[in-house]
Amino acid sequence: MRRSIVFLYLIMSFALSINAQIDSAQANSSFLMHGLDNEAKNTKLSYGNKGIEFQHGDSYLMQLQWRFQFRFQTFSEDPNFIINNANDMSASFNLQRARIKVGGYAYKPFIKYYLEFDLPSAYLLNWQITIDKFKAFQLKLGQWKIRYNTERYISSGKQELVDRSISNYYFTLDRQIGLMVKGEIFEGKVISSSYNLGIFNGNGRMAQNNDGKFLLFARYQLNFSKKAIKISYSDIERAQRIEGFIAFSYVRNQSAYTRFSSNGGGQLPGYSENEKLRYLINQYNFETMFKLKGLTLSSEYHIKNIDNKETNELSLLSGGTVMAGYFFNELVDFIPKQLEMVIRYAQVSNSTLFDDKINEYNIGLNWFFKGHLNKITADYSFLENKDFISTNDNYRFRLQWDISF
Repeated sequence: MRRSIVFLYLIMSFALSINAQIDSAQANSSFLMHGLDNEAKNTKLSYGNKGIEFQHGDSYLMQLQWRFQFRFQTFSEDPNFIINNANDMSASFNLQRARIKVGGYAYKPFIKYYLEFDLPSAYLLNWQITIDKFKAFQLKLGQWKIRYNTERYISSGKQELVDRSISNYYFTLDRQIGLMVKGEIFEGKVISSSYNLGIFNGNGRMAQNNDGKFLLFARYQLNFSKKAIKISYSDIERAQRIEGFIAFSYVRNQSAYTRFSSNGGGQLPGYSENEKLRYLINQYNFETMFKLKGLTLSSEYHIKNIDNKETNELSLLSGGTVMAGYFFNELVDFIPKQLEMVIRYAQVSNSTLFDDKINEYNIGLNWFFKGHLNKITADYSFLENKDFISTNDNYRFRLQWDISF
């Protein structure tokens, strides 16, 4: 643990240095490119919260951003991380994520595009075009993370703990190729709402529809404070009025898979891949988010029905997560303004196949240098019955620096 503290100190020092350089560059890098004609004079290069920006008049904008996530983590069967033998604990430094993001608009400001490429895996994660001329009716096509549950939809760089909860593994839809309509309606009124309706291939990242069935998706969200909020955890901006939402999502999909991830389609514990249309899945999610004066409360509750068409067996999975984060500087002045404390509990149950529930208990801290663009996160967790194995309990410590520029 002493090594972890030293490592944390070194990272914080380096991060503060880089953040100072970024702030300096942001203040001085915006300039007008001089040319011999009006076209050149209408081209602008600047630096903002989404990286380097190239803009030409009102017709073209490209934002280029790099993101790196460095992580140190340890797992142990002993809460004190005592090493009795070589199998009791593992520890490692990792480049967890290294990505390049490119976004902006072309031809018209309402024709937006976005691409995201992961360097370690060499995966093209996102490629999408959104036409949002009308706030109440927008069209989106390509490949992206379906907003079935907010924990997965929000970037890993905007989480409140080092990474997402164990429940996300069992219920996320992850990235799919398809088409969606969405919108914001009744803005400024008590019934301010957001909606999403989509149809997707249903076989995961970069996968074609080769089975004749499509994933159908619907989400309704009722917004507090009469408008939709920016999608991120942590009340960094200290909302002075209640912000947040309650939402309900539904998905129906028939494919060869029972789960999805950045790698594509896969199987949950207790299931095996066979025929293309083996599993018919209906799943539901009810979730909430609440922000006020440095406090963030969020929850998700999932139900997932899996119908094995080959054996005619029905399985029921349920679970979810509850999480709270707070900047205690709002109560006690001597606590640094940049420090947030977070607690989280997650659970997953598959009562059809397994007797033991999976439980995850977490406590963590965030130190924000520049919001979610530059932060350090540390968390400590206890994982009980991991993968539904009653003897698979372990303790985990993680330390992470996430930076985008």
